[in-house]
Amino acid sequence: MKIERLDVDTFRIPLPEPIEAAAAGVMTGFDMVLVRITDSDGASGSGYTVCHLGQGPAIATIVDQPFRDHLMDQDPRLIERHWQRLWHTHHYAGRGAPLSFALAAVDTALWDLRGRTLGEPLWRLLGGHDPRVKAYAGNIDLNFPQEKLLAGASASLEAGHRSIKMRLGRPSLGEDISRVSAMREHLSPEIELMADANEAWRVDQTARAMHELQPFGLVWLEEPIRPDDFAGHAYLRSLGKVPLASGENLHTVAEFTQLITAGGVDFPEPDLTVCGGVTAFMKIARLAEAHNLPLISHGAHDLHVQLLAACPNAAYLEVHAFGLEKFMAEPLTVSEGYATAPDRPGHGIDLDMEALRAHAVT
Repeated sequence: MKIERLDVDTFRIPLPEPIEAAAAGVMTGFDMVLVRITDSDGASGSGYTVCHLGQGPAIATIVDQPFRDHLMDQDPRLIERHWQRLWHTHHYAGRGAPLSFALAAVDTALWDLRGRTLGEPLWRLLGGHDPRVKAYAGNIDLNFPQEKLLAGASASLEAGHRSIKMRLGRPSLGEDISRVSAMREHLSPEIELMADANEAWRVDQTARAMHELQPFGLVWLEEPIRPDDFAGHAYLRSLGKVPLASGENLHTVAEFTQLITAGGVDFPEPDLTVCGGVTAFMKIARLAEAHNLPLISHGAHDLHVQLLAACPNAAYLEVHAFGLEKFMAEPLTVSEGYATAPDRPGHGIDLDMEALRAHAVT
């Protein structure tokens, strides 16, 4: 068995409506880089990564040129070997993005191919723990006026969620606290609330914010400061005010090692589309488990549900409504606060390629 064909395409996907985060600003869409790998028996697997508008072609070029040269005619079953080889051979371009994004798409495609060949879903192939994963709604946006913010939370509850995340980083801390207070009052006591500041603050500003946020019983405060300020994370966590979540913008296993060993996080939050794929995510999951930490995911919920279902320390699956579900034959659903990893082979995602081609970047 060998890799006989590798296809890589970039698509520009519009969001249902513009969204805003403190670090990224207003976003109207995103690029999706899709990799499809076909073996000599005719079986194929797919993997994707997502990035900001305009970044997809650069990531696709890495896959289409140097990665292709390494992968063609190789055994697709040797996934760890391919991951190590691609990571180390191309490290001179940077131990992180965009290399980690390109590697994520390829690695996920190889795992999907493996699962489809064996007729097993990824969550069982990766060890199998519990197909039911606790989920939360992560699409309550920074630029929404308060009325729309609360209406969005209600819609998420009607869709089956029992945990809600809202964004912080408004022009003043007072405005953020007012919105959190309104949200907490809007939700019944059994509904969990998280908050994401998207790197809005410095360490001193975050310390003040955590003091103000403590009475609201947040499950966590996410990424309040620059993601690579590991000492800052450790200091803030030592205050014991609000648990910290972080990791969506870390690109390497080494960065997660530094964050965790510094004592800087309560909820490590890898994103397989950012940190190097399924292989890297599972390395980080085991690292978190070894440090007795619960694991959460960021974005790409249709992929991450498979991985968290294989992890004994899985805590929460972030569920976004970014528009990709309209291209999927059977998008993930949430019921009574939980998502269930499908039993379909591989990652279980079948994309409508005809519909996607309308958004192709040429």
